[in-house]
Amino acid sequence: MIRIGTRKSKLALIQTELVKAQILKYFPDEEIEIVHVVTHGDKVLDKPLGEIGGKGVFTKEIEEKLLDKTIDIAVHSAKDVPMELAGGLCLGAVLLRDDNRDVILKRKETKKIGEGSIIGTSSLRRELQIKQIYPGVLIKSLRGNVGTRIDKLKSGEYDAIILAAAGLKRLGLDNDDALDYIYTDNEKFVSAAGQGILAIECRNGDLKEVMEALDDKAARVCLEAEREFLRSLDGSCNAPCGAHCIISRENFEFRGMYAADGENPKYAKIKERREAAGVNINDDDLKQAISLAGKLVNILKSDADSSDKNNDSEKKPDEVGKGKVSLVGAGPGKRDYLSVEALRCIKNADVIIYDALISPSILNEAKMDAELIYVGKRADTIYKKQPEINKLLVGCASQGKYVVRLKGGDPFIFGRGGEEALALAKVGINYEIVSGISSSYSVPASAGIPVTHRGAASSVHIITGHEHPGKPSEALDFSVIAKEEGTLVFMMGLRSLGNICDKLKKNGKYEGTPVAVVSKGMTAKQKTVFGNLLTIEAEVGKNKIEAPAIIVVGDVVEVGLHINEWQIKNDKKLLSGKRILVTGSRNMASCLEEEFKKYGGETIAISLVETIPDYSSCDDKLNEIEKYSWLIFTSANGVNIFFERLRDLKTDVRKLANIKFAVVGTSTRKALEKYGLYADFVPSKFTSKTLADELAQILTDKDRVLIVRGKQGKNFIEDKFTSMAVDFDKICIYETIQDERRADEVRRICKDVDYIVVTSGSGARALKDMAGCEHENIVVIGPVTKKDCEELGLSVKLVAKEFDAKGILDVIAGDVFECEKNGDSTITKPDK
Repeated sequence: MIRIGTRKSKLALIQTELVKAQILKYFPDEEIEIVHVVTHGDKVLDKPLGEIGGKGVFTKEIEEKLLDKTIDIAVHSAKDVPMELAGGLCLGAVLLRDDNRDVILKRKETKKIGEGSIIGTSSLRRELQIKQIYPGVLIKSLRGNVGTRIDKLKSGEYDAIILAAAGLKRLGLDNDDALDYIYTDNEKFVSAAGQGILAIECRNGDLKEVMEALDDKAARVCLEAEREFLRSLDGSCNAPCGAHCIISRENFEFRGMYAADGENPKYAKIKERREAAGVNINDDDLKQAISLAGKLVNILKSDADSSDKNNDSEKKPDEVGKGKVSLVGAGPGKRDYLSVEALRCIKNADVIIYDALISPSILNEAKMDAELIYVGKRADTIYKKQPEINKLLVGCASQGKYVVRLKGGDPFIFGRGGEEALALAKVGINYEIVSGISSSYSVPASAGIPVTHRGAASSVHIITGHEHPGKPSEALDFSVIAKEEGTLVFMMGLRSLGNICDKLKKNGKYEGTPVAVVSKGMTAKQKTVFGNLLTIEAEVGKNKIEAPAIIVVGDVVEVGLHINEWQIKNDKKLLSGKRILVTGSRNMASCLEEEFKKYGGETIAISLVETIPDYSSCDDKLNEIEKYSWLIFTSANGVNIFFERLRDLKTDVRKLANIKFAVVGTSTRKALEKYGLYADFVPSKFTSKTLADELAQILTDKDRVLIVRGKQGKNFIEDKFTSMAVDFDKICIYETIQDERRADEVRRICKDVDYIVVTSGSGARALKDMAGCEHENIVVIGPVTKKDCEELGLSVKLVAKEFDAKGILDVIAGDVFECEKNGDSTITKPDK
């Protein structure tokens, strides 16, 4: 006999019958009795759950019946199960997950939900998210069983209500002809932890065979991970957070929502390959899922902390719920030309909608949970048309998000920023203009051409090189343009070059007027050709000049020719003209950028991997840090995260007074020095294996070592110390994850770079997964990473001899010096 305890509501009874049917499926001879239990939550229906005790109001009396053995098991909606169960009880089985989504129900005669609409819910999680979708709605508390709630909606007490899809389906109430059902998007409306799952609570050790038969391993892993996420945020039924974990044969996908201030929800998503990919779900998956929960919490808490610190400068949505848009000029394609104000916008954006002509490195400044949307245009390729972009801006801002529209150059100089501003103003969305340096004058300047020069030009005219097809023919009056005495700058006009020159000549411009075309301005691939109205088209063809390009017409071009010759002669450095793609973490990308810049190389920083703190197993050891005699750091990331955690724990730094420090290499040593500490040991070769071999020789039997490392690192140090009976502990204080937002960007850019730098095995996997990548010039930081690349099918050309940023620079510089003596020039003089 199995006695099942349940509440008396219709939904609870149906869920209990579902469990009963499952038990009889596996144990057809089992006798089952259903016992009704009235809970405190069933009695008090006029107050929100948060005011009467949260989730426990539905389970306390049931748990008492379990403990006194009146019942043997209890069936719960998993989202209603408290974080802490009563002593002696456990979740014996977790059933296959049903639809996890929330559903917005409205009467068909209610045309649309909008400002002033009354929405019924008693969940703060639902309240905050519905306000993001429908700004200006009014929230009214909603209690009672599902049928009662729907009756209140039909009576006109509410314009719409929010319910769980799984409950509606189980009750057969998901197809009422009088109602519209709007199912929420998991990306924009994160469900409660455990929503859609039925959980069976029992006494520890009871009914093991029955529980094992009913337990669904995938649902178990996801539920435990979601509850861990909630637990880490001290969540309850009314806490402003949501979690939804998905496990497939190959990957985990985990979404989280958290409103630290109780008002403004932040969202994050992690997608990660299963460590046990391709095999049945097991305990390793549970460990990985729990770890993912911790990382997701750290991302959301980090963003919340960042928002607090930048409160004075952050661009936030208006109080009424509508978002804000910044139309931002990113400058002419060189990261360093980005303004301070533009950078502040990018760092705070929830959504960045960007063009082809920005420096990809700029996106490395975005928050980890920011949405990145590419809408670029180039020549015949248009990713999104302007009306679609306008609609996208309005849509994102209408969800209460802070949106940055990031454009090359300046948004109001042939950037169509005016059209976007008008579209936003039309629907009442607040926006601002953040000007950028325009390519119309900065790109000619980078080629040595001043657009104004005493004696040559006292005015400059900026003209589109191609016009909107809807304009009347000959909208540009070349009879006027040809007579202008100043400099003419034609933007986006390479395909129309011949036509432009012909019209200028036909309208009286001297055919010998100097002309320059500057291609791919402000990048390592910038190329300039000089000529005149008669010869420039042939020069462009001969030198295979490509878009994007700017055409400069006027006497200033002659001045620019002399300045350009001087620049080429005096400014050329070893890596000038080379574009180098760096795929490592933001910290590593920054180190490499500093090195390459010294030698004229252009760094394209697209961080395909990022480190996420994971404090799940480190606090106990950090609280007793003084008991160790040595600390070993295997990366700069580990150093930074270690000291951030000490600060969080309010650990007195004087506890480190008697500890010696070992680091794996130069960048790790420099990171340690930023905290006023200097390494006592650096290996002769910058690898974990060498560090282990050499440090083991000087350790004594009195030493106790703590290894601070990342989760994905190799076990060279641990294996060596174990073989030599060294007394050590380790903490995996961070994990490296793939930033899949950059997949489209890295695929676009790979073919346009000279070298691709890979600095870790995780970076190699990310490059392979996101870009495939058969590039012939892959450069790696050392032999271990070379092996990782080759195992993934990536062909490696160069391996750094010193395993740090300087070592990578040296090996690339050596390759350029030896192999690139082809005499290519970035300047082509006109034929005489």
